[in-house]
Amino acid sequence: MRDERSNLVQQAAEYFSGEKVYKKLFTMFRKKIESFGRIGGKVKLEALTEKELEPIALFYGTSVSALKKKSSLSLASFEKQLQKTKFEGVGLHELLETYFGEPIRSKKSVKDEKREQEEEALSVFTAEYPLLSDYLSYLGKRNNDSYWIVRMLLTDDFRPAVRHLAKVNENLPEVYERLPFFSQRITGDPHTFDLSTMNGKLLIHFLHFKLTETGAVPTQTEAINELLLNFRILRDDITNFVSFSNLLGEQNDAVHPVWQAAVETGVAVNMPLRELLKINKVVPVAGSQVYIVENSGVFSSLLDLAPHAPLICTHGQFKLAGLRLIDFLAASGCQINYAGDFDPEGVAMAVRLLERHPENVQLWRMNANSYAESVSSVELGERLGKLNNISHPIVVELIEEMNRVGKAGYQEALLEKMAGDLSGYMKSNLK
Repeated sequence: MRDERSNLVQQAAEYFSGEKVYKKLFTMFRKKIESFGRIGGKVKLEALTEKELEPIALFYGTSVSALKKKSSLSLASFEKQLQKTKFEGVGLHELLETYFGEPIRSKKSVKDEKREQEEEALSVFTAEYPLLSDYLSYLGKRNNDSYWIVRMLLTDDFRPAVRHLAKVNENLPEVYERLPFFSQRITGDPHTFDLSTMNGKLLIHFLHFKLTETGAVPTQTEAINELLLNFRILRDDITNFVSFSNLLGEQNDAVHPVWQAAVETGVAVNMPLRELLKINKVVPVAGSQVYIVENSGVFSSLLDLAPHAPLICTHGQFKLAGLRLIDFLAASGCQINYAGDFDPEGVAMAVRLLERHPENVQLWRMNANSYAESVSSVELGERLGKLNNISHPIVVELIEEMNRVGKAGYQEALLEKMAGDLSGYMKSNLK
């Protein structure tokens, strides 16, 4: 009996394979079943030509014009019509499965099965690597930041990746170690944790979880570098540098001789992160205030006019070396005065510093009045939209004025006044 039914279903599939139009129609039927999880819904006929509609009209015992007038067919009506043919007893679902040569399942059932398999994989990995249980449990919550990892759970790449993480977890550096050498030690390949690779991205996600257990994973270069540094992993400690003058760095509670010599000889220093890592404290040579600019030309010009001022240059966007130096100064209780350009990027940098050290940082000639004095002919145009993402109360008035004027302002126009601030400060602190 079962063989007879199977033969009947096979005959039906072969019959409908005789007309090309049924492949189009059955593909539409299949999508409906996958979407609804049952025989239901309608498909539109507008994509079919009159010539293609002829076999379907014949099947229904009607005319092409009548079909076109209906404009759609329900799956239920097709199954009902099927029972009026020699294929009575054949269901549409089994017909389509035989026609396509594979099971047709609802998207929900496929999704549910995949989720079960993912949960099983997480359970297996948790049993195999119990020290990663908290992290694997976090992945199971399927947060936005980890969904891309969950999609890899059932791939061949994930098992070696989770094995690497387990080894990372147990072998984090005790002293500073550069990323390629760390990668070599953990995996035998210095490029395994290159940040452009899946393993590199997974390393950052894992370390971020270890540090915070929640929140958006860093994507900006210096934020990633800072995360790695928290675990004594160095990505770049030579070209990552900051420039400064008239600061004293201490190592083991004694002023470092290089910093001392730079102050005594009036030399501006380009200090790489490598050397900053040897320092445990930084203070200005006089007083308790430090001034920061991001433009190297402005930095050098200010030193010409106020050579003894405690001044820092970040060279554009903050690098890890600059942030570490600023952190040292904040830890020493210094007042940090920051000046940047009057464009969306410059204001965003200022706010980033205000938020990093709210008790220590204040803006230096970055207000509406200074903006009016520095306005250039450069139209900000669409870049003004970036200001809408900045809401710090200290820059509200400035942003309103920048939106009104619509042009960039630059530090060069304020050079003399900034130099006057520095000279005045140094006079009061060198008496």
